[in-house]
Amino acid sequence: MKSIIDKFFLLSPEQRRSVHFVLCEYALDKWNAYAKTQASMTYVDSVIGTKQQVDWELPYDALESIKRITDYEEIEERYLEPITAMHEDDLIFPENIEYAYYAIYNFFNKYALNNKIEDVLILNQALSSEEDNAKCTAILLNAIETTLEK
Repeated sequence: MKSIIDKFFLLSPEQRRSVHFVLCEYALDKWNAYAKTQASMTYVDSVIGTKQQVDWELPYDALESIKRITDYEEIEERYLEPITAMHEDDLIFPENIEYAYYAIYNFFNKYALNNKIEDVLILNQALSSEEDNAKCTAILLNAIETTLEK
């Protein structure tokens, strides 16, 4: 009997992209729900010492840029500071929200910038945006079924 991950890897590259997109939209929902609980969020860049404002719209804009096939350079530029800040622990989110952010970032890197990102990394990060691990198999299965129905 094939596992759900095996089913994913039997999909064509275009179908896997579609599954990634569905999962990243799920992760975006998690990101947006968290953002609504934050009036605003700032952090200090430890290298330069500047105060930065979290760009709550960036993950949404990244997915939209892939849909529209435009604005890749602008989105790439907007990601530079917050990704660096996350790597340096200047910008910290709850774990599931961090996974949501990275899932969308890596999806953007793979499909907009053509960087080599492993399919399973995006899967794992997007699914890790869900705090209830028991739901992850159903979420992935739904994404695959949604893709196959198209």
